[in-house]
Amino acid sequence: MKYLRQLKIAVLYPENGAGSARDRNNRIAVFLFAILPGLSPNFNSFILLGSMVWGLYCLATGGLTLNLSKSDRQVAIGMTIYPLVMIASIFVNPPYSEELDWIFRLLPFFSVWLLLPRMRQSPDGRLVPLFILGAGVGMIVTFLFSLLQIVFLMERAEAGTSNAALLGVIGVLFGGIALLNVQSPKSVEQRIAILGYAAGLGCVLLSGTRSAWLVIPVHIVIFLWYFRKHSFHLSLRSLAITGSLLFAGLIALGSGQILHRIEALQQNMASLERSDGEVTSLSARFALYKGAVSAISKDPLTGYGPQNRMASVLAELPDSLRPYLTYSHVHNGFLTAGIDAGIFGIAALSLMLATPVIGAWRKEAGPGRDLALALALLLVTSYVITGSFGIMFNQKALDPIFAYLVALICVDRGSTGFTPVVRN
Repeated sequence: MKYLRQLKIAVLYPENGAGSARDRNNRIAVFLFAILPGLSPNFNSFILLGSMVWGLYCLATGGLTLNLSKSDRQVAIGMTIYPLVMIASIFVNPPYSEELDWIFRLLPFFSVWLLLPRMRQSPDGRLVPLFILGAGVGMIVTFLFSLLQIVFLMERAEAGTSNAALLGVIGVLFGGIALLNVQSPKSVEQRIAILGYAAGLGCVLLSGTRSAWLVIPVHIVIFLWYFRKHSFHLSLRSLAITGSLLFAGLIALGSGQILHRIEALQQNMASLERSDGEVTSLSARFALYKGAVSAISKDPLTGYGPQNRMASVLAELPDSLRPYLTYSHVHNGFLTAGIDAGIFGIAALSLMLATPVIGAWRKEAGPGRDLALALALLLVTSYVITGSFGIMFNQKALDPIFAYLVALICVDRGSTGFTPVVRN
């Protein structure tokens, strides 16, 4: 209870001094943004949009200055090229359809220009630890929500995302971010870190998102690199015992879902070997990939525009398959970008995915750069691996999350050390 009171003060109450109210507003926005993705992704979009509008107003009225460093501008430009390429592809590829809706969906990728000046109203080292703590809290609550759904016989947990695959991406990413808090000297924050990571993995297992399972070993390599360089305040013996117990509990809890998804994959593969025409999840993906590659090869420069995405893919496939492929994307982010805007779309997407690593790497050497680089690697690997088999962008949740995290990665200097959220 004492820690909760201290946390409330750390988040809600401004300190004395100029700009303290802006710092307080930043803290509230960052903490809520970290908690909410698995519970209600729409609120993440609202927070991002509100932050953009507030930042634009303050820049227009002189309340803030743009004041971006050279590396900040490189990151912001890298983020901006992708939506500009996509907007251009909309207007060079008639017929036009809901073009304003497509443009509105691309707004989050412009947000770094407006978020960074706002976030820099907070002292260095204030926001990133708060986001990491919020990720742990959010994952714990999201896991409990997901567990209730499984108890009430949902086939795959979705929590508040309305999409099991989306929950898998959020679980593996935010669970990984939460674990970074084991470096906190506060025992409560250490426990939230370990429980948050376990909860994130629990969400991945209960959602049955197989592509997210592939991310876990890659994240473990990132943790080994980061924690080898930075000591944490748990004994190895305590961490090993706690981790083993949590891992055993997760496997026991998620064993049914794991076996079910593996069995479904085996059945899909057997169906492919039979060649009896049955459309399964796996065969649908292969058909979409084949149609996308064929369509891109016919128009590799400009693509077809996102408004014509699926029509152009389905045109390459047999009539008998089309009624079964009622998707809005081709379950591969790079092929989707190629369909939308050709090789320029793939290049712009690749550049945007590199921007978090560029922003972190170009900081001066120090603990802040290492933490930013760990966040960037967790973010990029989560999106690239899961996005190679499912969703990557063009989502109401994943677009704002990526943009917001890119801004957070850039906000602190490389020399900024990690400090706990509750300092007394």
